[in-house]
Amino acid sequence: MGETLRPVRATFVAFGIFWGTWAVAATNIEHNLHLSTGRLGLLLSVSIGAGGVTAAVSGGLAERWGTARFMSRTLVGWGVVLLASAGVGGGAPFVITFVLSMMTAGLVDMAMNAAAAEGVAGDAGRMMRFHAFFNTGALIGAATTGGLLRAGVSWRWAWAAVAVAALVLAAVTRTALLPGAIDHRAGADGVVRSEGVLSDGAPKERAGWLRSLAAIRSQHLVVLAAVFAITAMVEGGIDTWGVLYLRTHLAAGVLLGAGAYCIGQAIAVTTRGGAGGRIGRIGPRWGLVIGATVAAGGLALEAGSHHAATAALGLALAAGGISLCWPLVMAVASRVALASTPARSPGPGAVVRGDSI
Repeated sequence: MGETLRPVRATFVAFGIFWGTWAVAATNIEHNLHLSTGRLGLLLSVSIGAGGVTAAVSGGLAERWGTARFMSRTLVGWGVVLLASAGVGGGAPFVITFVLSMMTAGLVDMAMNAAAAEGVAGDAGRMMRFHAFFNTGALIGAATTGGLLRAGVSWRWAWAAVAVAALVLAAVTRTALLPGAIDHRAGADGVVRSEGVLSDGAPKERAGWLRSLAAIRSQHLVVLAAVFAITAMVEGGIDTWGVLYLRTHLAAGVLLGAGAYCIGQAIAVTTRGGAGGRIGRIGPRWGLVIGATVAAGGLALEAGSHHAATAALGLALAAGGISLCWPLVMAVASRVALASTPARSPGPGAVVRGDSI
């Protein structure tokens, strides 16, 4: 059996559904916890910050376990705590499970992006199309949650559904042969290979987060890493505060807020899904400039408008514009990393499927 990225694509969709649900339900969660907007932001910052630290220190586990096993176990952890978060009430139990959900979500994010980057081998266009699966999920999650809230049904059902999907994906991923993981079953030569070994038989390098930082410096990726961090912050800010601003400060209904976000995700799906040839012509640098410019214009329009409809248009433009940036940065970083890594030859029977992307 050859390598496949189908479980990774499905994980991108599930992860997108989660964030689409969060984008629309953030206002309801804020009210449920009786928090001010500032305190909600602090809670989210602590959660995502803890997730980032956890992801950084778990790099060694990813190396030792292999792509499939690491991704499977992170999906299990995320699914369990997300299901608990959907089932508990308010107060301290929800805060604890919420923080754990965001922390484990960071691990899933790292695992699925690493698998995707390995599979596309630095191809910016393919990476853009891959991230379109995330936006497809975000659109589904936002639309579903908006409909649930409009009908008086709790957003918790959407989180419970994502949790179940994560547990199912964990079982599927555990037995899949993902890029960067070697089939642990016997190959054509009858030799059993484990995921902790590269296809040429060399042991994987167990790099901790300090070594990762050193690698960023040695490969001259400091500026790229800074751009990546800023892009992630802006995209996360749009996802979190875009709809919340419409619903709380401009008194927009849940359908208008969710609808604006869905339009933005639809733009992102179109942009990322069909950007391969255009990005190849204009280059990643100009792709970043164009995406950031459109996002900045959309944010300025939303923040400067006192009319819900105009602000909703700004949110849609911001979400669509920023969608160009993150996968481009990841693709460039992946290309640099691959260029600095000794060539590997696929193991016996390891054939990449033509439908990988």
